[in-house]
Amino acid sequence: MKQALGVASVLALIAALAWSNHSVKAQDASLKPVDDPEAYAVYASLLPNEWIVRSAHAKTLVFQEETATNWGCMPSGKPLETDWRVVVDSFKAENAGVRTVRAGFPLEPAYVVVPSAEIKASFHEVPNDPRSGWSGFYKRYPDSGGYMFVSAVGFDPSKKRAMVYMAHSCGLLCGGGMHHLLEKTDGAWREAKVPGVSNCVWNS
Repeated sequence: MKQALGVASVLALIAALAWSNHSVKAQDASLKPVDDPEAYAVYASLLPNEWIVRSAHAKTLVFQEETATNWGCMPSGKPLETDWRVVVDSFKAENAGVRTVRAGFPLEPAYVVVPSAEIKASFHEVPNDPRSGWSGFYKRYPDSGGYMFVSAVGFDPSKKRAMVYMAHSCGLLCGGGMHHLLEKTDGAWREAKVPGVSNCVWNS
């Protein structure tokens, strides 16, 4: 079992249960894209510590096109109601509906954006697959380490603080995710250590 990172982390949900709490919707051309470069800077700052990058050594990341979050596994604590309230409110507003991730931003490793319908279709490409469809996925997306799903990013007005959800799925009992609080210092986004905040983490 992989160990998840976080502030006062609590193992909350196995992958199957966590997935049922994610906001995922079929592809819709009218969905609003996440097109703020600062949002992709936030994603980029977290990727080096993601299991798919750190342990699976993915060469090309697969991002689910539709954004997702896990409202059933949220961080908690007084600072989120006071100092970080504007960030949390922004996060909730930005994720009130499903958005779409865009290709072409400078992330490392390189990434592709794939609609959830195409990801699901790959799981039916190998008949009687003993890996429950993952053979088909990895046949279509080799060296991906699985696939990522992220939320839209909530910011404070000055874009010095941010909140985002990032997760991955990599096998039948392989996945994990959590919300992140970040601060921008010296031009770079870094995980914020906020006393009094407990995070909720799921992994399997």
